[in-house]
Amino acid sequence: MCKAWRYGLLAIALTVAFSVETRRALALDLFGGSLFGKSSSVPKDAVAYRVVLNVDAADGGTLAKLIGNVSRLMAERESGANDAYTLVARARGDVAVIQAALYSEGYYSSGIDIRVGGQTLEGLDPSTLDAAPGSGEIDVAVTVVAGPVFVFGNIDIVKSSGHHDGPEIAAFALGLESGAPAKSGKIVAASEKLTELWRAAGYPLARIVHKDVVADHARKAIDIEIEVDPGPPAVYGWIGVSGAEGLNNETVLAQSALQPGQPFRPGDLKRARDRLVKIPSVQSVRVVEGSALDTDGGIPIALEVVERQPRYIGATASLSTTDGAEIEAYWGHRNIFGGGEHLRVEGGVSRLGSEELGQLEFDAATIYTKPGIFDIDTNLFSEFRLKREHPDAYESLDASFKIGLARIISPALRGTAALATKFSRVEDAFGDNDYLLVSIPVEIAYDTRDNPLEPTRGVSVTAGFMPTLETLGGTAFHKTEIHAATYRALTADGATVLAGRVGVGSIAGASLANVPASTRFFAGGGGSVRGYEYRSLGPTLGGEVVGGLGYVSTSLELRQRISETVGVVTFVDAASVTDDAWPSFSGDFFVGAGVGLRYYTALGPLRIDLATPLTEHDSRTPLAVYVGLGQAF
Repeated sequence: MCKAWRYGLLAIALTVAFSVETRRALALDLFGGSLFGKSSSVPKDAVAYRVVLNVDAADGGTLAKLIGNVSRLMAERESGANDAYTLVARARGDVAVIQAALYSEGYYSSGIDIRVGGQTLEGLDPSTLDAAPGSGEIDVAVTVVAGPVFVFGNIDIVKSSGHHDGPEIAAFALGLESGAPAKSGKIVAASEKLTELWRAAGYPLARIVHKDVVADHARKAIDIEIEVDPGPPAVYGWIGVSGAEGLNNETVLAQSALQPGQPFRPGDLKRARDRLVKIPSVQSVRVVEGSALDTDGGIPIALEVVERQPRYIGATASLSTTDGAEIEAYWGHRNIFGGGEHLRVEGGVSRLGSEELGQLEFDAATIYTKPGIFDIDTNLFSEFRLKREHPDAYESLDASFKIGLARIISPALRGTAALATKFSRVEDAFGDNDYLLVSIPVEIAYDTRDNPLEPTRGVSVTAGFMPTLETLGGTAFHKTEIHAATYRALTADGATVLAGRVGVGSIAGASLANVPASTRFFAGGGGSVRGYEYRSLGPTLGGEVVGGLGYVSTSLELRQRISETVGVVTFVDAASVTDDAWPSFSGDFFVGAGVGLRYYTALGPLRIDLATPLTEHDSRTPLAVYVGLGQAF
């Protein structure tokens, strides 16, 4: 049996193992029966009861669903009650819970009647109920007469006496509007928003000192008066740092961008926290505001920092029946000189399981980053990398070095620019050639994903431009690539996600022979078109794949989470690589499709994909299996 199929059988065995574990964890009720597993039932020593809910309202269905979501009687009926006293206490507690739910929808003159065993709650003696184990279910009837929906009437937002400065905040800015349904949640939210708006205007000690909510049953209206005490306007006073034993306090203060004397703004504190947690050595930051102003009108700010362990080590592995196995390991120091400097050493070996030992590939690098080189938003980075590639199309050995700047333009937008040099020794269809490249790679990235490890919404766009001079041959060219991915949740809970990505690339100004094979474009493999071998797709010369100067690619995945730990994926990948510098669909278009299993862990989803090629090609196999950590994109 060949090594590739041994990997395939291993991956299938893992898939079956995860499926069996998932089967143990799930139970699905179908028309009152159990498809597998067991449905919950009332224990023999518990009091069984059934609940009947009747709602008298114009939107009775909506209210019934709301009441069902908050009622303890309904939530715990399948497990029963310990005794009759517990059941009656549960029913009495539901009165207040249901009343609050009705207030949240604007019903302030409702009637709630709960009867246990036919008896009203008022004066009910639980000992009179027939609640012996095995005596049958006790009937619990919940009747709700909602009454009319109240609306907002008079709304007054006032400042405490003696405060004449600051913004005038109208009721509509707080989400309150006369004549609109008087949902209680809006009243609570309005109070919170009122203090937030005053704080945003520079008044950190703003607080609500009085709130009067009156229901006028004759008018079916809710009248509201909210009084706010803004307190004095403030600037930043003393700013202190604690907890950062291994990190220079000066670095923390500089990265926070908070300076004494600047006007107070809550947004500054959030941005300071967000900046600091991006320092690799910082695990979390708590920003604590003082409870009073100093004599100069400054509010003290304390930055409580929790640091990560400075050193870390890790490894990852992936497996494919077409590309072989890959093992990567890394070591890092998050604060090597005390100023948040980050050093990372990483290395990996791939194509393990190839027929020949000489086909092994390796990639080793040392990466150094220093934060705040010119200002708080600009970091210095440098990288040395040694890489060997040996797909079927070529063999290359690259040694590269680059140094550059990375800048945070906005929370979602970042950019980098660097000076880079790379020496490549390549053996391919064009013969044995050496290349010495000097380039200026520039990249900009825009990312609004809600979770980089498991996105359910947002977009990620990366655009790179790299003008290059091949100094040994005197050839100049420029390489451009754009990758974009988007994610859309099809259900409110994010369990079903449609994910798509596109990519385009161009190398203009040089012929194929003047561009190193490791710089050209190829397709195929687990990160490209699944179902085909790694870098096996592209233009050919003399029957050998040599890569191209332009490409277009796309992928589409439907991701379905079926439990907290298990999900399934269906996907389609496609790509076209041409010897033309401008991306087009004029070349051969290769398509692969398949299904996958996801097992969700704290480090990201464990991915098992089974793919089949849909386009004829020499490198196609009936089935390719990929095992790795993280989503495909």
